[in-house]
Amino acid sequence: MLVRRHWRLLLAAVVIAVLALGAYVGYLAYRINHDLAAAQDDAAAFKTAVTKGDKAGIRSTLQRLQEHSASAADHADSPWWGLATHVPWLGDDATGVRTAVDVIDDLSQHGLAELAASSTDLHAVVPQHGRIDVDAVTKLHGSVAAGAKALSAADAELGAVDPSGFVRSLRDRYRYLHSEVSSAATALRSADTATQVLPSMLGKDRPQNYLLIVQNNAEVRATGGLPGAVSLLHADNGKLTLDKQVAGKDLGEAPTPVLPLTKAEKAMYGPQLGTYFLDANFTPDFARASDLWKARWEQVEGDKIDGVLSLDPVALSYILDATGPVTVHPETELSTSSIAGGATTVPAASLEPLTITSDNVVKTLLSDVYAKYPPEAQDAVFRVVAGAVFDKVLSSDDNPETLLKALAEGVREHRVYVHSFHDDVQKRLDGTRVAGTVDGPSSEPRVDVTVNDTTGAKMSYYLRYDVDVSSTYCTDGVQGLDASATFKSVAPEDAATSLSDTVTGGASYGVPRGTQIETVRVFGPAGGTIDKVTQNGKPLDALRFREHDRPIAQFYVQLAPGQTADFAWTMTSGKGQTADTQLRTTPGIEPGRPTESVGSAC
Repeated sequence: MLVRRHWRLLLAAVVIAVLALGAYVGYLAYRINHDLAAAQDDAAAFKTAVTKGDKAGIRSTLQRLQEHSASAADHADSPWWGLATHVPWLGDDATGVRTAVDVIDDLSQHGLAELAASSTDLHAVVPQHGRIDVDAVTKLHGSVAAGAKALSAADAELGAVDPSGFVRSLRDRYRYLHSEVSSAATALRSADTATQVLPSMLGKDRPQNYLLIVQNNAEVRATGGLPGAVSLLHADNGKLTLDKQVAGKDLGEAPTPVLPLTKAEKAMYGPQLGTYFLDANFTPDFARASDLWKARWEQVEGDKIDGVLSLDPVALSYILDATGPVTVHPETELSTSSIAGGATTVPAASLEPLTITSDNVVKTLLSDVYAKYPPEAQDAVFRVVAGAVFDKVLSSDDNPETLLKALAEGVREHRVYVHSFHDDVQKRLDGTRVAGTVDGPSSEPRVDVTVNDTTGAKMSYYLRYDVDVSSTYCTDGVQGLDASATFKSVAPEDAATSLSDTVTGGASYGVPRGTQIETVRVFGPAGGTIDKVTQNGKPLDALRFREHDRPIAQFYVQLAPGQTADFAWTMTSGKGQTADTQLRTTPGIEPGRPTESVGSAC
């Protein structure tokens, strides 16, 4: 009887201890959740302060973030929470919370603290009064590199934990945190690269010449649009000047390709890839297009080129949103001998000053210019607007953080490209979004869907398309991928008569007025396959090629006004490509992100 009583007392004590432990762990969970919620608000406020360049706000929000994250870490690192990590059905969640808390605390105490100290020095990487301070950029690199290292480490630590078994609320919050840290790590790595290469590119050691190309999405090319306006940008120890501006078409046609073309290039693009400056970016490989542009420029203009910079009117709209509008005076350009020796009479209304804003720059350059100006004047207007925006960027010294954010958005959407012909610089650019390469990490399946105008006109302004890819299975390290694409013409029903011949092509190349034809190429994963292709549900005999060990399927889309065409195809990844699939599409005239990550089935 006495023994039974002792067992009852012991059992009661154990139950009380377990309940007490559970209650205390519950209290710890409450405290951690409270501190993390406060830290999340602090982090958002810190981000806003950095964007605004608010020094006082940066200091105060970082201090609050450090206090709340440290408090959460103290609770999560306690021995009692450590016991919870070993409890069945609870251990994984408790471990995930501890990982998340430790990452946030480490970032706030170290990585973000270093960035905060230099965040108000971001003006160093944008022009002020026509110059970028090379020494200031060099000084900035140390803190940016430290921040990039800290965020990359945090990204890796969060990625090492599989949250799929967490309770739903914790799983969602953990994945959100990982996504935010991963995005910030990517941005900081890009900033780290920029602060490394900028001094050399800005002519610290010797003057540099760049081709500054504004792509015209109204006649789509694989990287965005044909090179409509081309300027010679000169950099000398941080001082930037536009020394020359020409229309891309004025560089004419070479009698033979300016560089030898590969067998695959000849088969896919024809000799015009190397003979026409306007067609060099039929290829989605920006490095290759840059080589061809450089060779032709040096043939015609004679200037030695050190690199190529490119952006499109949508990227210009982001920049104008940061800098404010510009006013241009077309009469300055239209009165020069560049317009058919002055033989064309330009309507008086066309000579009125134009105010170009973030809201109207795309429509002005890609549509209105063709309705308002004669063909001989259209390129001149394109050039004068591009030059005015560049001058605005050079002279603007207000809110550099906003300008950097605008450029970053253009980079994310693959509307901003950079290529250097100096190996030491280009090696650092390789693998970044601005490089525009067609290969990628071997563990990542990569799919590129490119669009090239085959109408010979400006009907791509009325082209809309959407591409979707999903991973359906994973077998022996190979993923199966299903893809679909929809193409639509939003041209007016009466496009054949209401739009100018410059826009419709005037049936010069056999395409009926108002109709457009696009060449679509699907670049499958390296080492993988592209299998069945269908159009509107029916089998399609696509042309097949291979380049950079990537399978390529080529087909054509013909669209009358209002018409839609649907395509679908299946693919497999290369062996061992078990990571998320990276999908990239040619950027069109609508804002959006032509790059997305597709979840792996592995």
